[in-house]
Amino acid sequence: MGEVDWDRRYREGFYNGVLEPHDLIKRFYHEIPKGVVIDIAMGTGRDAAFLSAKGYNVIGIEKSREAIKVFQREFGGHHSEVSCIIGDADFLPFRDNIAQGVVVFYFLIRGIMGDIKAMLKKGGILIYETFLKRQNTIDRWRNPEYLLNDGELYSYFSDLELLFYEEVISRAGKKDKAIARFVGRKI
Repeated sequence: MGEVDWDRRYREGFYNGVLEPHDLIKRFYHEIPKGVVIDIAMGTGRDAAFLSAKGYNVIGIEKSREAIKVFQREFGGHHSEVSCIIGDADFLPFRDNIAQGVVVFYFLIRGIMGDIKAMLKKGGILIYETFLKRQNTIDRWRNPEYLLNDGELYSYFSDLELLFYEEVISRAGKKDKAIARFVGRKI
């Protein structure tokens, strides 16, 4: 299995019609102090658009130019408080203590977990959700390098004040997802 061609996926409409923000964002966005929120691997920007509409200044980083085009087509004219950076999240271009919030959905690079925490200002909120390795037992095969072990997500952020954590199998449409969800505050 080679690397995923994200531009092709977005160009071919793999994520078309997915415009609603993630449930975890809707449930916990109000915990984020007003200011800058960084959306790592923002995809089509559905969470960035939602947060912008709630008064946050959002910086989204995304590797796929096609995903950014989808964002601009679907949301761009309405959300001037979203800045899009085309870049690889393996190399986050942000200073320490820059953001009141960081959001990450369905993206995992273990080597940047410390950088994610460092970007948060004191009192800042991290909202993170992604697949567990158990996903491979209930759905199509995914590279385990990008899937979490049970308990792993919490272990990276155990020094944050825990606001919410769960590992569940949830139903999304007609599919089951084995996911870990974390919300924490930098103290």
